[in-house]
Amino acid sequence: MITNYLKVAIRNLAKSKTYSVINIFGLGLGMAVSVLILMFVMHEYSYDKFHANHQRIYRVLGKVKMGDNELQMPSFSSDKALVFKNSDARIKDFVRILPTYDKIVMKSPEKGLFFEENFMFADPSFLKIFSFTLKEGNPAQALDKPFTMVISERAASKYFGNIDPIGKILSYQGKHPLQITGVMKNAPSNSTFNPDFLASLSTYPQLGQQEKNNWISGGIFNIYLLLDSEKSASIAERNLNKKEGGKLDAFGSKSRYILEGLSSIHLGNNSVDGGNNKLITVFTGVAALILFLALFNYMSLTTARSTLRAKEVGVRKVIGAGRSGLVRQFYAESVLLCTLAFALAFVLVRFLHQPFYDLLDLHIDASFLVSPNFLAFLIALLVLTVLVAGSYPALVLSGFAPLEVLKGRLGGKRSGAGVRRFFMVFQFTVSIALIISSLVVKDQLTFMQNKKLGLHKDQVLAVPLTQSIAGNYFPLREEISQQAGIQNYTFCDVGLFKGYNMFFLKNETNKKDVGIVSMLVDGRFVETLGLKWKSMPVPASFKSTNYWLLNETAVKELGIKGDPVGQDMQIAGKIGGVLKDFHFTSVQSGMKAMGVQVVNDTTNILKRPGGSKAVMYVRLDPKADIKDKVATIETIFKKYDKEKPFEYYFLDDAFNATFKTEIRMSKMFSVFTGLAIFIACMGLFGLVTFTAETRTKEIGIRKVLGSSVAGIVALLSGDFIKLVLIAIVLAIPAAYFLMDKWLQDFPYRIQIPITIYLYASLLAIVIAVVTISFQSIKAALMNPVKSLKNE
Repeated sequence: MITNYLKVAIRNLAKSKTYSVINIFGLGLGMAVSVLILMFVMHEYSYDKFHANHQRIYRVLGKVKMGDNELQMPSFSSDKALVFKNSDARIKDFVRILPTYDKIVMKSPEKGLFFEENFMFADPSFLKIFSFTLKEGNPAQALDKPFTMVISERAASKYFGNIDPIGKILSYQGKHPLQITGVMKNAPSNSTFNPDFLASLSTYPQLGQQEKNNWISGGIFNIYLLLDSEKSASIAERNLNKKEGGKLDAFGSKSRYILEGLSSIHLGNNSVDGGNNKLITVFTGVAALILFLALFNYMSLTTARSTLRAKEVGVRKVIGAGRSGLVRQFYAESVLLCTLAFALAFVLVRFLHQPFYDLLDLHIDASFLVSPNFLAFLIALLVLTVLVAGSYPALVLSGFAPLEVLKGRLGGKRSGAGVRRFFMVFQFTVSIALIISSLVVKDQLTFMQNKKLGLHKDQVLAVPLTQSIAGNYFPLREEISQQAGIQNYTFCDVGLFKGYNMFFLKNETNKKDVGIVSMLVDGRFVETLGLKWKSMPVPASFKSTNYWLLNETAVKELGIKGDPVGQDMQIAGKIGGVLKDFHFTSVQSGMKAMGVQVVNDTTNILKRPGGSKAVMYVRLDPKADIKDKVATIETIFKKYDKEKPFEYYFLDDAFNATFKTEIRMSKMFSVFTGLAIFIACMGLFGLVTFTAETRTKEIGIRKVLGSSVAGIVALLSGDFIKLVLIAIVLAIPAAYFLMDKWLQDFPYRIQIPITIYLYASLLAIVIAVVTISFQSIKAALMNPVKSLKNE
């Protein structure tokens, strides 16, 4: 029986080649895109679940209430780990991790200096608690001793090629030799930790006096706890707060601890890329829409051709076929077609997944394609597709009454015309809504990128500085400033649009805590970056002392009365001037209260451990040759700092990098809008082709009676254009609601112009007309003799 079903299914597919191609390609493309999107979604939700103990591993976070703000602190002093462990017997082990958030210098005796980003210090228990596998070395002893280190396969290949790296030496920051005791398999792409260099934590306090001080009192260590059971988390957290609550450094009794599950970190509130939550929600919705567009295409075309198979159904019923047998027949056809579409989708996924993720700036290991969870998802998707795609056609076709069919009375509700109209309206509603959304996202992104920042960001070269340049910074900047094409230079202890430091002051009126973003700069900061004054400083009063510059927002939030200039700060120093508000972090964050401390001697800043975040900004003449100036600055830099490679970036690039999430969404909507339109047009083309075939004799008679080609095209196109107009009416309010809600997350946003709706509507109509016209004109130009000579 099954063999017979398949034979009939293959015969019908071969008989209707055009519709078979449209169905298979449309459904395959829709499935492929959905798989690509959902692969990203599943990948995001799978973070850190490859660890055998992931349900038992928790990170300690500190919550501190400061006025109306609640700060979340993921780092503590080193001695806290043992205190946490002893707070509850359910806590079986701990690991302290010190990640390096900035680039470090790694020196190889053979290959020289390299910048590296994925470096971290950790306790020996790291390799026991987490499921990272060593290809070489003993995990029980690899991190036991000071000045030892485990490296990744990636790092081993980079520094040693095919040579065994065990026992070899690499120097941390170019001067602290670390012996390699193990080679670790590269971490998968769904890992929060991705260390290329994992040094023993006992190394850290022996690096220098500052590191020793940090070890004793610095709150810089992330602490992870291994519990006896996932169910113990709430009890352990409660006991931890009973014993240690309110002792969080110097912040008093308003502090508390929480335990955050390892697998929750990536998408948690403290996530580095918080925009991923938005992306996941939008991606999931778009994946479902694309898949439904493809499924509706299949169901629409299948039921449209039901009238051509009506007599087959009638004859089968007359000779004894039951409805259940017919349902199985049509489901067999659905299984065959969906399997072919699925095979096409899998091929497309294999070849397109990397270009697709490169376009959206995503990274997923190719091995994720063959992971058990993802393969199970693919099977579930195929089954779901078969059930949904085959359900409506099977029910409609198997329900034909044989007497009506054989008398030629098939029509009305049984024809499925109403459902096909619904499918088409849905497809174009989605497509038009995506067009509108794409235009809104692009306009909002353009608006933010072109927003006036209150500072000069073009032609400004940023050169990161580290401790190694401290002794030579002054001669370095003097020689750079003497070069032709250099307009000005300045120093800042943290890069603009890269992060910031913060402290709290009291509002003078209501005594509430106000968070103040702080930066340490030299006297050229305002001039070099083109900042504007609200209240100018008095040079004579602040010539030889360090002083503060506040922005307008800080003055307002601190409730400072009268002229701020000359008033004492609540911390050391005086207010030397007030700057007009300028953006120093992402525009999406809005304007923050800021205090800029102008210091005379920046050398001391470079000498401290945080000096690696410091930046020298060099403003170039707009007429200067950028490549030539960068090369000149590099030559000078290497003359004064031989301990690290030269690196640089431009301030406008750092600003644009803050729009990572929005750029992804813009690209995503552009790609998915094109796909949705393409799939909808394929369905529209199939239905127009079917309509032209079923009305061939009508068209022939009309031509014989004198109808023009234009009249026949209008006849065939009219009903479809009406459906597109209905879709426009439905899409506009839906798109407005979704985009207006999305825009509410931005402190600076556009008002959606009515022209966007007009452009989207016009584009949809033009696309529909072009799609319809091709087949309509072909039918209208057909010789009426050919259409009328056959009965």
